[in-house]
Amino acid sequence: MVGAKPMLLWYVWMRLRDGTWHKLDDISKQLHLPRNAIDWAAKYLCDKGMCEPGDEEGEIRLQPGGAKFEDVVRALIPPSKQLQ
Repeated sequence: MVGAKPMLLWYVWMRLRDGTWHKLDDISKQLHLPRNAIDWAAKYLCDKGMCEPGDEEGEIRLQPGGAKFEDVVRALIPPSKQLQ
């Protein structure tokens, strides 16, 4: 199941790349994924400094100058499973 989480993060990150505010409901509908999966990805990306939550509930955008996507995914995968 380790491979599913990075893919989910990638799908959400791809939706956020334009730098505008996005509603998590809209991302869920666009990707045809459950809202709770999108909520998890958004919270994880925010916790790692890559995204920021909006003033309104359920909004998110990439944080200017935030963490690199590769570093965020690398933090998700245990060191023993990472490629050297």
